[in-house]
Amino acid sequence: MEAIINAFDLRFTLIYMSVALFAVILINEYVYKRKNSDDIQNFLLIFYALVMILLIGVRDKKVGSDSERSLIYFTGAKVVRSLNEVKDIGIYFISLFARKLSDNYKVFFTLNAALYVTPIIIGIRNLTQKNRFLIFFIVVSMFFFKTMGINTTRQGISFSFFFLAVTYFDKKKWLSIVFFIVAFFNHASIIIPIMVFIMSTRINNLKVIFSIYIAATVLSLVNFNLNELLGKIPVINVLVEERLDQYYSKGAKVAYKTGFRLNFFVFNTIFAVIGYYTLKSIENIEEHLKYKRFYVTYMLTSAFFFLMFSAAFSDRFGFLSWIFIPFLMYPYTQTNKKIGFINLLGVFFICFFLFLIFNLK
Repeated sequence: MEAIINAFDLRFTLIYMSVALFAVILINEYVYKRKNSDDIQNFLLIFYALVMILLIGVRDKKVGSDSERSLIYFTGAKVVRSLNEVKDIGIYFISLFARKLSDNYKVFFTLNAALYVTPIIIGIRNLTQKNRFLIFFIVVSMFFFKTMGINTTRQGISFSFFFLAVTYFDKKKWLSIVFFIVAFFNHASIIIPIMVFIMSTRINNLKVIFSIYIAATVLSLVNFNLNELLGKIPVINVLVEERLDQYYSKGAKVAYKTGFRLNFFVFNTIFAVIGYYTLKSIENIEEHLKYKRFYVTYMLTSAFFFLMFSAAFSDRFGFLSWIFIPFLMYPYTQTNKKIGFINLLGVFFICFFLFLIFNLK
């Protein structure tokens, strides 16, 4: 089994390295030679999207610790008599549809992969007409891209539709709401960034945000139990009780490292700092307000993530903040000048080294 996993990891790494190679060449053309490469980037975007779908889709079911478990509806191992028995009904209907196409589990995986990658590509194309492949590079550089593709696949599909919804939010709000709903049906926890993102326009004082971020860090250091607090709040306790209790069970804590996670704290804080200097450097009022919405949501969802360090599998809550990293980095792909203290090439090296740190162990 280990050989199968290592072979997949090697293929993924080699494909990523080719993406990074094209990215650095295109960045050099854009930043230093002032050349437009949008036609080439559009081709590379579609090509590598298909490569990722195939790579993730035809993987062995031993790749990804939750891959076999995700097949329970597809194989019929779990019989559903009522939709009330299903936590996230999106994956249930995907399983039923895939089963009608074939009884080969790789068809199910490929369908999941397509639903994961395709909305991201559409979102990137909707977000901008310039340097789309470089935005794709930023997304696939994040260590959670592979994880959500092969392991926490429900979160992956939820992430991609959320990403797509955000790109439509200022253009076609009704369509954005539709995609938010699709994201929710695939993983209910996405309701947290959805609500925070919608309410972020009402928050004007960044000092409040920084205070919350610091307070969450301190509480995380003393192993604060957020589940106990949420369990005392009416309505909220009903929504979170079943889901969070499993992460605070003794069995789960034994199997997973709990307590303050320095690696995740540093990872999130790197982008918190970059985002702050980026926000300060954006002069266009409309773009400033849009970016501020991304930044505020990222900071608040990061604070929530830190508070979940006392729970098992806390990284599954990390994606609620990580989904905003591509939006924080997006302005760098739209200019060949520095924003704050780094330019697009600096963003490349940050993303590339983060990939190496988290993937080459």
